[in-house]
This record gives sequence, C-alpha cells and structure tokens, in this order.
Amino acid sequence: MSETPQVAVSDARKEIGKLIDAAHYAGQHTILAKNDEPRAVLVPYEWWREQQNHPA
Repeated sequence: MSETPQVAVSDARKEIGKLIDAAHYAGQHTILAKNDEPRAVLVPYEWWREQQNHPA
C-alpha cells in the first residue's frame, strides 16, 4: 500500500462518500486529522473485521 493520505475532518465531511468508496473499492486507509493532528483512521470494513478476528 502506498503512503496513507491524511485529510482534514472539515474536508472529510464534504467528501465522505468518496472516502468511503475509496476504502471499500480500493482498500484505501485514510487518516482523519483535526488541527493537523491525526485523530482517527477510515479503513475498509473487511480489513477492520479481519483485525477483530486476529488480535495483536
């Protein structure tokens, strides 16, 4: 996977559908940042589900 993009929360609100499609169809993870501080990561549901079955 290439470098994970970071998107401001304010921009993510405007592009949420696009970000969700990128996660679902392209497997893209996206870092969501507030005031340039990473706060959360949007990940594909299937990836997240696999992580729940294989705890670290």
